[in-house]
Order: sequence, then C-alpha cells, then structure tokens
Amino acid sequence: MTVISNTTPFIALAAIDQLALLPTLYTSVIVPQAVVKEVEFGGKIYVPNLTLLDWISVVPDEISQYGHFPFQLDDGERQVILNAIKMQASLVLLDDRLARNIAEYLGLKVKGTLGVLAEAKQKGLISSFRELAMAMKVQGLRYSQRLIDEMALKLGE
Repeated sequence: MTVISNTTPFIALAAIDQLALLPTLYTSVIVPQAVVKEVEFGGKIYVPNLTLLDWISVVPDEISQYGHFPFQLDDGERQVILNAIKMQASLVLLDDRLARNIAEYLGLKVKGTLGVLAEAKQKGLISSFRELAMAMKVQGLRYSQRLIDEMALKLGE
C-alpha cells in the first residue's frame, strides 16, 4: 500500500503523542521533500525530523506542468497530490478541505487525521477516538466538533 502524507497529520498526531500510529497502520509512509521542509520549519508542536524515522521514505518534489497547480494549495499539499498521482498512491493523508476536495476530484483516496484515529480505534490500537480528537483540538488543531461527534457516534462512543 502506497501512503503519502502531508504535514498536518504528523503535527496533529505528534501533538497527542500518537505518531507511532502511522507506521503501525501503514508500515511505511512516503513524504515529498516539501513536507520535510514544512516540518523542519517548525512550530509550537514538536515533530521529529522525518528523515530520521525509518518508516518514512522521502521523495523529491514533482514539477507540475501547470505551474502552481492545483490552485491555492501550500507546497506540501501540492506535492502530496502530484506525487500521489505519479505513484498511483493507494491513500493520501490530507486534512485541508480544499486539498482533500482536489485530491478526491482527481480520483485519489483521501483520509484525514481523524480518519487515521478512527481506523486506529476500529483496529483496537487506541481506546478512545473522541478523547484523542479532543486532545488535538486542545493543542490548537482545528477540527469540526460536529465531525468529531459524528465519527465518535459511528465508532460507538
């Protein structure tokens, strides 16, 4: 399974000390160089150097024939989509709504960080989806309360 991730899933999962869910669920994750650069830029939530994680494969950024295709995405989102198309990825991990919509329009299978938590809950890797989703919100990550509530209900919480 080829899984390509944007920056936000790393930030969100690192914020709640659940970064290890990614290699547990997907064995390996591909990230474009633009995502590595975004993580290296840093922020209030510490994310380890992605190049030092043995379950991460870094790929070069793709040059788009459409210039800044697609639309107003940041470099990481754009590179995730371009690399996913090139590699015919099984799954892309994206949280940004516009990026998700574009990726889905282009035929890519998309999952956000909340979807990763839901999958982890279904596989018995975490005890509470809602608790971890709310912990991400407390850390300043913006997720819809309605979406969290709907997903938690579907997961029996």
